[in-house]
Amino acid sequence: MARHDKLYTWMRYLMLLLCVILVISGFVLLGLGAWIRYGAATFVDVLGPYSSQLIYISYICIGMGSVLSFTGLIGCCGAWKENRFFIILFFFIVTMLFVAEIIGTIFVLTYRNLVSLVVRDASKNSLMTAYMGPAATDPISTAWNTVMVKFKCCGFENSTIDFKGSVFSTTTGLNYPKTCCVNKTLADCDGITITPSLIQPQSCFGKVITVIREQSVILGSAAGCICMMELSSMILAMVLFVKLGLMRHPW
Repeated sequence: MARHDKLYTWMRYLMLLLCVILVISGFVLLGLGAWIRYGAATFVDVLGPYSSQLIYISYICIGMGSVLSFTGLIGCCGAWKENRFFIILFFFIVTMLFVAEIIGTIFVLTYRNLVSLVVRDASKNSLMTAYMGPAATDPISTAWNTVMVKFKCCGFENSTIDFKGSVFSTTTGLNYPKTCCVNKTLADCDGITITPSLIQPQSCFGKVITVIREQSVILGSAAGCICMMELSSMILAMVLFVKLGLMRHPW
């Protein structure tokens, strides 16, 4: 009997630990959503008309993070107070979250190639039809200028060739913006002269995709850890729920 009581105590503390981790994970997810919404504004604006879709993802992250943190607190209360109602409520909420995350993962894996294609086409289209140059202050132009300066790249896929026939080239008569130059203070950086040493050799698409993939690996790893913790906490919650029932109403 003492052995069972000791095991029960350890399970309570383990559930408390998992719930605390879930609360922290929820805050991390909240932070990720806030970063996508505000900190990653540069990458969002590059997508042009599709930027609103990424904003929705940020709201989903914020919502999921809030629910996860709140659920973790419910689990902590249930395990600490040995309250069966809070424990079973925690179990049902975590189960729904777990199922939603599995469905979301399947959806992402199924349509990831389509998403990459949409991102590629949307980014290229925004450069061709909405980019107005280094002096422009609209969101899309500002985003492209920031990307080209920060990542030391030029154009979308083919450097200065990407600007041919674009709104920028048609409006200004230039072949490329100053943000494409390795050294923007040189006299040759005039938007017309094109030499290998003058223009950034790399295009921006590869740079942006690399950043997105790096963030995706981090996000995927975090999501996998959260799912494992949720599954473990679900099992513990159900065991504790049954154990508490047997302790209070022994047969």
